[in-house]
Amino acid sequence: MEIKKQGVNRPKRMRLPLNQLKTEPDTFQFREFETVEDHVRSLTDAIRTGNELDPMTVWKRGEGDYVIVDGHHRFAAYTAAEYTKPIPVVVHECSETDAVLLALNENTKTKLPMTKTERDNAAWRLVCSDHQLSKAQTVKATGVSNGTVAKMRRTRKTLDEQEVVLPDTWWMAMRALKGIEQQEWDEDMQEQVIEARAKALDDAIGKELGRMGSRQWEAVARVLERRLPKHILAYVVDELREDHDDDVDYPF
Repeated sequence: MEIKKQGVNRPKRMRLPLNQLKTEPDTFQFREFETVEDHVRSLTDAIRTGNELDPMTVWKRGEGDYVIVDGHHRFAAYTAAEYTKPIPVVVHECSETDAVLLALNENTKTKLPMTKTERDNAAWRLVCSDHQLSKAQTVKATGVSNGTVAKMRRTRKTLDEQEVVLPDTWWMAMRALKGIEQQEWDEDMQEQVIEARAKALDDAIGKELGRMGSRQWEAVARVLERRLPKHILAYVVDELREDHDDDVDYPF
């Protein structure tokens, strides 16, 4: 993405020392997890074996003030590898609004695609921000449907009128709008609940579960069999089969 507005400089390829770069994930990171450990580990290994990673996308906010817009995993990997040489970056001099849109644009091209929940929350953050983006701009930046963004804009207006503090996530915003948790949830709300609970479970046991699954999947299967009722275990297996091609050779 090149910023083409009048008076805005074109992106510049250059090298900067690691300690001159900063991260501001609250503004430019739109994922549930700021970094994925396995991905950082593989990038760190690549750096230590002499490979150079793709340039990070950086926003020049002021003189000597460089903020990472896209490349949080690469930054974490360079840091873990204790890299001391200047690293390649592409520097954009633009407004903060353009930098936020740039961050979203770069995330849609990454090898770690954003989940539906992450895209919904990114759109909600834009709707709640002071960037004053149009509905069309928000749809284009996040990939969220026109109808959902329109619903978000109506939701923000209602919450503002009721002087409710705007929630951080779209799911919490819908809950605030509904008013009571017991009311029937639509498909979007159900997906948000599933994703939030999956994140909490992954935070608790995901790392160890993945490590043991790579070493001996039978041990993982045995724990699941012990912990889950048979009908729930059947649901899990059916869900996995539906999410993959029919020719996948499952080890169970």
